[in-house]
Amino acid sequence: MTIDRLAYGGEAVGRHEGLVVFVTGAAPGETVRVRVRAVQRRHVEADVVAVEKASSERVNPRCIHFAQGCGGCSWQHVEEDAQLRAKSEAVRDSLERVGGLRDLPLRPIIAAPSPWHYRNKMEFAFHPDGLLGLHPRGAWNRILPLQECFLSPPSTVALVKAAQEFVRQEKLPLHDPRTHEGLLREMIVRQSRATGEIMVGIVTSPGRFEAAPAMAEHLASVDRNVVSVVRAIRASVNTAAPVQETVVMRGHDHITEVVGGLRFRIGIETFFQTNSAQAERLVALVRELADCSHGCLAMDVYCGVGMFALALAGAGAKVAGVELSEASIVAARANAAANGIANAYFYAGDARSVLPRVLAEHGNPRVLVLDPPRSGAGGKVMRRIARSDPDRIVYVSCNPTTLARDLQELQPFGYRISVVQPLDLFPQTYHVETVVALDRCGRHAPEERAFLSS
Repeated sequence: MTIDRLAYGGEAVGRHEGLVVFVTGAAPGETVRVRVRAVQRRHVEADVVAVEKASSERVNPRCIHFAQGCGGCSWQHVEEDAQLRAKSEAVRDSLERVGGLRDLPLRPIIAAPSPWHYRNKMEFAFHPDGLLGLHPRGAWNRILPLQECFLSPPSTVALVKAAQEFVRQEKLPLHDPRTHEGLLREMIVRQSRATGEIMVGIVTSPGRFEAAPAMAEHLASVDRNVVSVVRAIRASVNTAAPVQETVVMRGHDHITEVVGGLRFRIGIETFFQTNSAQAERLVALVRELADCSHGCLAMDVYCGVGMFALALAGAGAKVAGVELSEASIVAARANAAANGIANAYFYAGDARSVLPRVLAEHGNPRVLVLDPPRSGAGGKVMRRIARSDPDRIVYVSCNPTTLARDLQELQPFGYRISVVQPLDLFPQTYHVETVVALDRCGRHAPEERAFLSS
């Protein structure tokens, strides 16, 4: 069969006798022989058996684990320009097909400064079968022992190998996802692009961890930038569940990152953009599109630790931030204080229930920014946002499908899209970040108002 294009989700897609086939490991424009892996109602899934005619966009993967099916990358076999085109098309396709949105003002995608060593956070799993590494694609009960990785800084791989060595020597019990037994569950490595500081987090089940001090010293000896080694205790079998307790094993409980001239404290569970270089561009873009004049009221929904809120407040706006995580709100307030910002106010709670209270206290915002999780904001939140009557809405999304559904909710309220800007925050993967600016029809956009008043 012939491959037509790359699909959002990581696979390539083509047709065989009218049947849609999603293929793992293929590149656009090439002819491949495939073996069917699964038959679904409307399509089949397949793996490449042989490349009969290679695509001009195919390149040799840099990492040895890619051929082993590592889940860290999906497009390492495709050249960067083709990845960027596929991501732009994924944004356009989702907004048009899912959201029913046409004549999109789609800007060219903003490429990452480097497609390698860009991640400031990596998570690895302990497993009795493979010690410490990454999961193969679609196999969360197995592990590939890590030998190299080109998504994270080189120090990350050195720390993983040091942890592997220590665990072998001490014969520490590793968590088995099949039986839910064993102490060591995950290892998280975070590194600040601005300061170079490194945090290592060891996620464990509850119980005695007598080797903790020695393990912390061993890991700290690998790199002088390791300023924090912490233990995060999680009782739930669900790997996405929050930890119940964090214990500092060595050094501090945080590292410091700098974005947009602002300093942010990053803890083991703090959500922060994974690509620090592109986060810098993302903050600048949101600040540009929000265009908050001095004293205007802005609202940041799903504000996290305050990255966008503090950037807008630093530009002179009065900002109210809303976030579900109490820990993130505590961090946002601390970040505001550390940066000398007094015109930002933060509220913890679900956006659906907290927004009315925040609106009652501060009034309707002129600009509203939201950066929801991959699942999107949902219709109820989007309708509350629209009823708050902002002149401009700036939506930051990491999932074009849920972005399209949410934007559709705004159309009956008279909002129309003025900017669609994709950014590549995750080279070698199918993920794409998108920033969309919307204006209420019948009102001038912020840049038009500035022109008319000059």
